[in-house]
Amino acid sequence: MWKNQKCILTTKDITILQTMYDRRHSLADPVREILKHKLDNAIVVFSEDIDTKIVTLNTRVRYRISKRQPQTAIITQGQMDGMVGQCLSLVTARGLAMLGLAETAEISLPRQDSSAPDRLVVEAVLFQPEAARRERLKQELGTRSLKLVYDAEFQ
Repeated sequence: MWKNQKCILTTKDITILQTMYDRRHSLADPVREILKHKLDNAIVVFSEDIDTKIVTLNTRVRYRISKRQPQTAIITQGQMDGMVGQCLSLVTARGLAMLGLAETAEISLPRQDSSAPDRLVVEAVLFQPEAARRERLKQELGTRSLKLVYDAEFQ
Protein backbone atom coordinates (compact mmCIF):
# COMPACT_ATOMS: atom_id res chain seq x y z
CA MET A 1 0.00 0.00 0.00
CA TRP A 2 2.70 2.52 1.01
CA LYS A 3 5.72 0.90 -0.66
CA ASN A 4 8.21 1.73 2.11
CA GLN A 5 7.35 5.42 1.97
CA LYS A 6 9.67 7.19 4.41
CA CYS A 7 8.37 9.57 7.00
CA ILE A 8 10.41 12.07 8.97
CA LEU A 9 9.53 12.22 12.65
CA THR A 10 10.81 14.24 15.57
CA THR A 11 12.05 12.37 18.64
CA LYS A 12 8.87 13.47 20.44
CA ASP A 13 6.60 12.24 17.64
CA ILE A 14 8.25 8.80 17.40
CA THR A 15 7.96 8.33 21.16
CA ILE A 16 4.23 9.05 20.99
CA LEU A 17 3.80 6.63 18.08
CA GLN A 18 5.71 3.87 19.87
CA THR A 19 3.45 4.26 22.92
CA MET A 20 0.35 4.22 20.70
CA TYR A 21 1.57 1.07 18.96
CA ASP A 22 2.28 -0.70 22.25
CA ARG A 23 -1.23 0.10 23.45
CA ARG A 24 -2.88 -1.09 20.20
CA HIS A 25 -0.63 -4.09 19.67
CA SER A 26 -3.37 -6.68 20.00
CA LEU A 27 -5.88 -4.87 17.80
CA ALA A 28 -6.26 -5.47 14.08
CA ASP A 29 -7.28 -2.09 12.71
CA PRO A 30 -6.13 0.33 9.99
CA VAL A 31 -4.57 2.71 12.52
CA ARG A 32 -2.35 -0.06 13.87
CA GLU A 33 -1.23 -0.89 10.30
CA ILE A 34 -0.32 2.75 9.66
CA LEU A 35 1.48 2.94 13.02
CA LYS A 36 3.57 -0.11 12.15
CA HIS A 37 4.41 1.35 8.75
CA LYS A 38 5.43 4.70 10.28
CA LEU A 39 7.63 3.05 12.91
CA ASP A 40 9.27 0.70 10.41
CA ASN A 41 10.07 3.48 7.91
CA ALA A 42 10.78 6.48 10.12
CA ILE A 43 13.73 8.81 9.82
CA VAL A 44 14.06 10.39 13.26
CA VAL A 45 15.46 13.89 13.75
CA PHE A 46 15.66 16.39 16.59
CA SER A 47 12.89 19.01 16.71
CA GLU A 48 15.34 21.79 15.89
CA ASP A 49 16.46 19.96 12.74
CA ILE A 50 13.08 19.11 11.20
CA ASP A 51 12.39 20.66 7.80
CA THR A 52 9.69 23.35 7.83
CA LYS A 53 7.65 21.49 5.20
CA ILE A 54 7.18 18.30 7.28
CA VAL A 55 3.94 17.58 9.16
CA THR A 56 4.65 17.23 12.89
CA LEU A 57 2.40 17.06 15.93
CA ASN A 58 0.37 20.31 16.29
CA THR A 59 1.06 21.32 12.69
CA ARG A 60 -1.71 23.13 10.81
CA VAL A 61 -1.96 21.48 7.41
CA ARG A 62 -4.05 21.82 4.25
CA TYR A 63 -4.80 18.45 2.71
CA ARG A 64 -7.11 16.87 0.16
CA ILE A 65 -8.76 13.47 -0.04
CA SER A 66 -8.92 12.20 -3.63
CA LYS A 67 -10.71 14.83 -5.76
CA ARG A 68 -12.58 16.50 -2.89
CA GLN A 69 -12.13 20.10 -1.79
CA PRO A 70 -9.03 20.84 0.33
CA GLN A 71 -9.49 20.91 4.10
CA THR A 72 -7.43 22.46 6.88
CA ALA A 73 -6.74 20.79 10.22
CA ILE A 74 -4.34 20.74 13.14
CA ILE A 75 -2.74 17.35 13.81
CA THR A 76 -3.26 16.61 17.51
CA GLN A 77 -2.30 13.84 19.89
CA GLY A 78 -5.79 13.34 21.27
CA GLN A 79 -9.30 14.54 20.76
CA MET A 80 -9.60 18.31 21.26
CA ASP A 81 -12.80 19.37 23.01
CA GLY A 82 -14.22 22.63 21.69
CA MET A 83 -12.32 22.43 18.41
CA VAL A 84 -14.64 20.12 16.49
CA GLY A 85 -13.76 20.02 12.82
CA GLN A 86 -10.51 21.93 13.29
CA CYS A 87 -8.36 19.03 14.52
CA LEU A 88 -7.35 15.61 13.27
CA SER A 89 -6.19 13.28 16.01
CA LEU A 90 -3.40 10.77 15.65
CA VAL A 91 -5.94 8.10 16.59
CA THR A 92 -7.59 8.62 13.19
CA ALA A 93 -6.17 7.09 10.03
CA ARG A 94 -6.00 10.49 8.28
CA GLY A 95 -4.29 12.31 11.14
CA LEU A 96 -1.76 9.54 11.66
CA ALA A 97 -1.11 9.10 7.94
CA MET A 98 -0.09 12.75 7.53
CA LEU A 99 2.38 12.77 10.42
CA GLY A 100 5.93 12.79 9.05
CA LEU A 101 4.95 13.54 5.44
CA ALA A 102 6.24 16.52 3.47
CA GLU A 103 4.25 19.00 1.43
CA THR A 104 3.00 17.46 -1.85
CA ALA A 105 3.41 13.91 -0.48
CA GLU A 106 0.61 11.43 -1.11
CA ILE A 107 -0.48 8.33 0.72
CA SER A 108 -3.23 5.79 0.01
CA LEU A 109 -5.64 5.07 2.82
CA PRO A 110 -7.68 1.88 2.86
CA ARG A 111 -11.44 2.28 3.04
CA GLN A 112 -13.63 0.27 5.37
CA ASP A 113 -15.53 -1.12 2.42
CA SER A 114 -13.46 -2.99 -0.15
CA SER A 115 -13.54 -0.20 -2.75
CA ALA A 116 -10.46 1.60 -4.05
CA PRO A 117 -8.39 3.37 -1.39
CA ASP A 118 -8.62 7.11 -0.78
CA ARG A 119 -5.64 9.18 -1.91
CA LEU A 120 -4.58 11.71 0.74
CA VAL A 121 -2.41 14.60 -0.48
CA VAL A 122 -0.61 17.01 1.84
CA GLU A 123 -1.05 20.30 -0.02
CA ALA A 124 0.68 22.69 2.39
CA VAL A 125 2.14 23.00 5.87
CA LEU A 126 0.55 26.24 7.05
CA PHE A 127 2.08 26.29 10.54
CA GLN A 128 4.66 24.04 12.13
CA PRO A 129 5.43 24.59 15.83
CA GLU A 130 9.11 23.65 15.49
CA ALA A 131 9.63 26.21 12.70
CA ALA A 132 7.76 28.87 14.68
CA ARG A 133 9.92 28.17 17.75
CA ARG A 134 13.13 28.50 15.68
CA GLU A 135 11.91 31.76 14.16
CA ARG A 136 10.98 33.19 17.56
CA LEU A 137 14.41 32.30 18.98
CA LYS A 138 16.13 33.80 15.97
CA GLN A 139 14.22 37.06 16.42
CA GLU A 140 14.92 37.16 20.15
CA LEU A 141 18.63 36.63 19.62
CA GLY A 142 18.69 39.18 16.80
CA THR A 143 17.10 41.94 18.90
CA ARG A 144 19.38 41.49 21.85
CA SER A 145 22.33 43.82 21.97
CA LEU A 146 25.15 44.30 24.39
CA LYS A 147 25.13 47.39 26.57
CA LEU A 148 28.35 48.97 27.70
CA VAL A 149 28.35 49.06 31.49
CA TYR A 150 32.00 49.94 32.06
CA ASP A 151 34.78 51.32 29.90
CA ALA A 152 38.31 51.45 31.34
CA GLU A 153 39.30 54.28 28.94
CA PHE A 154 36.78 56.73 30.41
CA GLN A 155 37.86 56.79 34.03
